[in-house]
Amino acid sequence: MNGAAESQVPLPESAAAGAGSAWEREVVDFYIHLAQAFSLPKSVGAIFGVLFASPRPLSLDDIVERLSISKGSASSGLKLLQRVGAVQPTYEPGDRRTRYVPEMSIRRLLTGLLQETVTPHLRRGAEQLESLAPLLDEYPPEERKVLAARLRALNTWQGKAKRLLPFVLGFLGRPLRRAKAASESGTDA
Repeated sequence: MNGAAESQVPLPESAAAGAGSAWEREVVDFYIHLAQAFSLPKSVGAIFGVLFASPRPLSLDDIVERLSISKGSASSGLKLLQRVGAVQPTYEPGDRRTRYVPEMSIRRLLTGLLQETVTPHLRRGAEQLESLAPLLDEYPPEERKVLAARLRALNTWQGKAKRLLPFVLGFLGRPLRRAKAASESGTDA
């Protein structure tokens, strides 16, 4: 089975019968692939995709119905998407349900995703690299020399990535915390 067919999220017949169903399926599929590129679960991409494809805010129940996923999966996906700033809750007068809309600023989306996915890996990577040096003692001197050079290369790469990330985040704009505060005050970040 090819990757595109595997990743498509089934939609209920009622959604597929409407004129927007092909649009919705394609947008959902697009965001599933994008989520996978960031090592995020397919369901997270599908949730963002269905919100993006919808002209109106959707509730948790709407998302569950449209994507045929469990409430638990939808809830945890929405929490992750809120944490990275990819979705915003919204409320309608007279309706107690929380509804969600997608973040439309690419700057905020990428900043949140990088902070959620890359920063923790860099932190863990530094800890792992520190624990590697003592393990080289197990090797004969000639092999240890080769592996020590590779460890130095890893440390160099790690250092460059740590120094590059703030520039990338700076290029995208203000850090997420400040961008979030700006969005709450009504200014664009």
